[in-house]
Amino acid sequence: MNKLANLKPFSPGQTGNPGGRPKGIAARAREHTDRALDVLSEALEEDDPKVRIAAAKELLDRGYGKPVTMTADVTDKLDDIDDNTLDAAISALRAAIGTSDEVGASSTGKTKH
Repeated sequence: MNKLANLKPFSPGQTGNPGGRPKGIAARAREHTDRALDVLSEALEEDDPKVRIAAAKELLDRGYGKPVTMTADVTDKLDDIDDNTLDAAISALRAAIGTSDEVGASSTGKTKH
């Protein structure tokens, strides 16, 4: 049996960084907020479009928060779904949001797609 297999880097409750994050670093960084925003604002006037875009992105991220990243499962393409399955899915969505089935339906009662 391998003696090293049972070794763990730290005992329960022990950390690899006993000093932790330096105290007050966030507060110290915030002391420079006005200057940092001034620098970013000035960068909006730069000739280089890459600099302007980066500055605009940073300012917007700080003012409104970073945009939420959405992911979608696109393993089933709509072209691969038969009409009956697609009609059922559309009807279920309309029922869930309270929309009439007549919206977007043809005279045959089938959904247009």
